[in-house]
Amino acid sequence: MRKNGIMTNGKFEGLMHIANSKHQFTMVATDQRGSLKRMINPQDPGSVTPEQMKKAKMALIKNLVGKKSPGRASGVLVDPEYSYEREFLKSCDIRADVGVLMSIEASGYGGKGEFAPEVQIFGGLEVEEAVLKIKNRGAAAVKMLVYYRPDSPTSKYQESMVKAVGRACEKYDIAFLLEPVSHSLEGGPHKKRNPKEFSEIKPKIVIETARELTKPEYCVDVLKAEFPLNLKYAEELGQDPSEACKELDEASQIPWVILSAGVDYEEFKENLKYAVDNGASGFLCGRAIWKEAIGRDDADEFLLTTGVKRLNELVDIVDEKAKPWYKKYVDSISEIEIIRGE
Repeated sequence: MRKNGIMTNGKFEGLMHIANSKHQFTMVATDQRGSLKRMINPQDPGSVTPEQMKKAKMALIKNLVGKKSPGRASGVLVDPEYSYEREFLKSCDIRADVGVLMSIEASGYGGKGEFAPEVQIFGGLEVEEAVLKIKNRGAAAVKMLVYYRPDSPTSKYQESMVKAVGRACEKYDIAFLLEPVSHSLEGGPHKKRNPKEFSEIKPKIVIETARELTKPEYCVDVLKAEFPLNLKYAEELGQDPSEACKELDEASQIPWVILSAGVDYEEFKENLKYAVDNGASGFLCGRAIWKEAIGRDDADEFLLTTGVKRLNELVDIVDEKAKPWYKKYVDSISEIEIIRGE
């Protein structure tokens, strides 16, 4: 795609399905596993049953992107372990114009822990087998979360896994969305315990990550990026959010959206404004929209009112300012050349 706006039919159709009519991305994430268990039962996440997980996920999906929802999402991200069965997805009643993305990674950091994460594939599957399974389940795109930073001891392993998934997505002609998330290093500032210190180094990590993982050899179609700094500390640290987003846009060779990383809604809204003003093509946001719904007796009502209101406010921001995804390559979508035939 990076050469003269050429892409395969499957990739093009996948991106069109997860984008809105203006070719921007307004996508809701519901693929949380470990974090959702902790939200459902903070005292004993391990005791959360598959039935509880499915019930929570169905409420999210149905109320935010179902046929009876006034939510205006263009896509919904689901997980491959609780949200894949035909009957489950049918019961969610997802609108036909909402594209489904499905995660390929297993939940968690992998065997070596948070300082040296190694991404695993769900169900212990081989990469190609997992990509084909996701395609056969009717998804428009594969999403991969990978804990990554260029100076991590496991960066080469993580890069090799991204390349493997990218090649498999090319083989089976399905769109590939990559979500690199920064992490702490042993001996360095801890992302959660020392947020201000970590915020000092975060812009460089996020921007250099985008520079590396959007190179053509990774075969990624959309980058789901962290917001490059923490607004709570930006002024104190002398960081400019607009400048950081501009640098991120210049570093990324592909269209990019921002993730919410569980921040509160009002903070994410500010993040999104800075991002779309400086080159982002939209958002893929989960908990900032819906986290307060989990565990409530009136979860459906909360999602259909507050949840939908938040989602649509974010859509309005994107609608007004976000860059259409094809603008990374060509001026008009009609200029994209589709590869068809044997």
